[in-house]
Amino acid sequence: MVSGAEARTEGERGQEPGLGLGARLANWRGPGLSAILLLGAVLRGWGIERNGFGTEYYAAGVRSMAESWHNFLFNAFDPAGFVSLDKPPLAFWLQVASVKLLGFSGFALHLPQLLEGVGAVALLYLLVARRFGAAAGLLAALLLALTPISVAVDRSDNTDSCLVLFLLLASWPLILAAERASTGMLLLAAALVGLAFNVKMLAAAVVVPGFLAVYILGAPVVWPRRLIDAGLAGIVLAVVSLSWIVFYDLTPAAGRPYAGSSQTNSMLELVVGHNGIDRLIRRNQPPQATAAAPLRLERRTPPGPLRLAHPALVGQVGWLLPLALAGIVLPLRRQRSLLSLPPRVLATLLWSGWVLIYGTVLSFAAGLFHDYYLVTLAPPLAALAAIAVTELWSREQEGGGRRLLPAMLLLTTAWQAAMEWRYVPWQLNDWRLWLLLTLVGGSALAAASLLTAPLEAARRRGAALGLAIAALLATPAAWALSNVLERGNVAFPVADLSLLAAGEERVGGRFGGAARLASDETLIGFLLHHRAGERYLLAVANARLAAPIILRTGEPVMALGGFSGSDPILSPAALARLIEAGELRFILIGGPASFGRNAETQTRQREIAQWVAGNGAPVDPALWRTSPAEPSATGRGAAAARSQDMQLYDLRPAADAATMRTP
Repeated sequence: MVSGAEARTEGERGQEPGLGLGARLANWRGPGLSAILLLGAVLRGWGIERNGFGTEYYAAGVRSMAESWHNFLFNAFDPAGFVSLDKPPLAFWLQVASVKLLGFSGFALHLPQLLEGVGAVALLYLLVARRFGAAAGLLAALLLALTPISVAVDRSDNTDSCLVLFLLLASWPLILAAERASTGMLLLAAALVGLAFNVKMLAAAVVVPGFLAVYILGAPVVWPRRLIDAGLAGIVLAVVSLSWIVFYDLTPAAGRPYAGSSQTNSMLELVVGHNGIDRLIRRNQPPQATAAAPLRLERRTPPGPLRLAHPALVGQVGWLLPLALAGIVLPLRRQRSLLSLPPRVLATLLWSGWVLIYGTVLSFAAGLFHDYYLVTLAPPLAALAAIAVTELWSREQEGGGRRLLPAMLLLTTAWQAAMEWRYVPWQLNDWRLWLLLTLVGGSALAAASLLTAPLEAARRRGAALGLAIAALLATPAAWALSNVLERGNVAFPVADLSLLAAGEERVGGRFGGAARLASDETLIGFLLHHRAGERYLLAVANARLAAPIILRTGEPVMALGGFSGSDPILSPAALARLIEAGELRFILIGGPASFGRNAETQTRQREIAQWVAGNGAPVDPALWRTSPAEPSATGRGAAAARSQDMQLYDLRPAADAATMRTP
C-alpha cells in the first residue's frame, strides 16, 4: 500500500525544481490558466450568432419545454407534448434555464455548451496538474481548448458538451476514492456518471469499466472491500441513471408524450434500441447517396481497428496520438506490480482506460456513427499527450536518454504530416502548404536544438520545446478555427479545414428543401389565418419538418412519426379521431418523409398518406407556398425539387372550401 506521505511525494515529483517544468511555471499558473480559458471561450463563442438556433430539432424542444412544467418534466419536442425528444433531458434542462434567464435566442441556446466546454478545460487542468504538475496541467488544458472537435461541438446545441463535463466531474471523486479507499467518493462518482447517463444514455456508460478498474486496482484496502464498494457503486449508478426513465415509463401514456424514436412508446426501449443497439449494429440497410443527400463521413470510415486512423477522423481529435500513446506507457515504466498502484499510475490508468474503451467502441460501432462522437476522446487524449511531454522532459533532466523527447516530437510530426498531406495543394500561394512547412520546419528545428543544447542550457531547451509544441498545435488550431471563422454543419458539428479554404457553408441535411418549405412564411401565414381553435397548427411527417415552424411560431405542430418519421405513434383511425375532435385540420404530406426508413416504416407512412388523400381536400399550392425558384442540377436544387412533391391537405374544408380546393 502507498502511505499518504509517499503519495504526496509521488504527486509532487513532477514539480521538483530539478526535474520538471512545474517549478518554473509556479508564478505563471494563474495567468497561464486564465489565458487558456479565455482562448477556449473565444474559440467557442466568437461569431456564434452565425449558427442561429443550431439543431432546430433540439431548439424546438427547448422552446417547448420552456413553456410548461409538464413539457419540461417529460422532455417534450412540441408545445402540445405529442412526442418527446430522442435524448434524455438533463442537457436540455440546462438550456431551458438559459433561455428562461436570457430569453429565447440562439445565443441563449448555445451559452450552456460554451460554459460546459470552458469548464471541461478548467477541470482537465485540475485533474492533470494534481499529480503531474502545473506544466502538464496547463498543456493538457491548452490541448483540449484547441481540439477541433471539442470546439465544433461546444459551438453547437448538441448534448455532447454536457456529457464530457459530467464525465470529467465524475473523474475527480473517482480518483480521490481510489487514492483514499473512500466509499463515499466512489458513490459520488457513480452518481455523476448516472447524471451523465441522463445526458446521453449508454454513451456515458462506456467509461464505467475503466472507472471501476481504477478503484478496484488502486484502493488501498482489502479486495473484498473493493468489490463490495464496486457493487454499491453499481447500485447507485443504476438508480440515478434509470430514475427519470422509470418515472417516464410508469406514467400512463395518455399523461405524457410518446417516447420519441421508440417503437413501443418506452423510454427504456429508447435506451436499448435507438441509443444503444442502433449505435453498435446496423440493423437497416443504409440509404443510397444522392447529390442532395451525400453520404456522411461514417460511410467512408467503415468499422474496424483502423477506423480512427482515417485522416478525416484524425483531423477531429487525433493530431497528437503518438504522444498520447506514449503517455499511457511512460508513467508505468517503474511500476512492477498491479497490487500497489501509486497515485500517478492511478491517474494514468484513469485516462488510459477512458481512451482505450471509448476508442474501441467507436472503432467497431457499425450502426449510427457521427464524427462528433469523437469528442469523448478529447479529454483523455489531451491529458495523456501532456503527461508524455512532461514525463519525457523530466526523464531527460534525471539523466535519461536525451534522444527520446525529440524522437517522439518528430514521430508526432511525421504522423501529422501524413494526415495533413491529402489536404495540401502543392502551390506556393496556398496557405495550407505553408501550414505544413511550419509543422515540419518548426519541429525539425526544435528537435535539433534539443539534441544539441546541453542540459544546463535550460532556457534554450525550454524555448525549443515551446517551439515544438507551437509547431505541433498549428494544424489542430487551423482545424479548430474552421468552425469559428465559417459556419459549419450545425446539426452534425465537425471540424472541416475545407471551410477555411473554400469559404463555403456546409450545412448538410437530407431535408434541406423540405425543411425550407415547412418554414415558408406563406405557409405559416396561411395556417395561422385559417386556424379556428384547433390544438395543432399542422401535422407533418417528422420532427425535422415540424421544428422550423415551432421555432418561428411557438405553436404546436404534430410530428406524426417522431424525429425521422419512423415512430408508430398514430394509426389512421387514431388520426381520424383527432380530426373529428377538432384538434387538427391541416396535414402536410409527401416529399422526403423520413430517412433510414425500412419497409415497415414505408408501409405505415403510405397508409397514413392514403387515408389523408382519401379524406382530405388538397389545398391549392398558390395559396400556401411561395413560388419556388427553378430547380438546378445541384444538391440543393434537387432537394428543392423533391420538396415540390409535398402537398397540404385540409381535413375539414367545409368552412371555406371554395377558396382552398385545387381547381
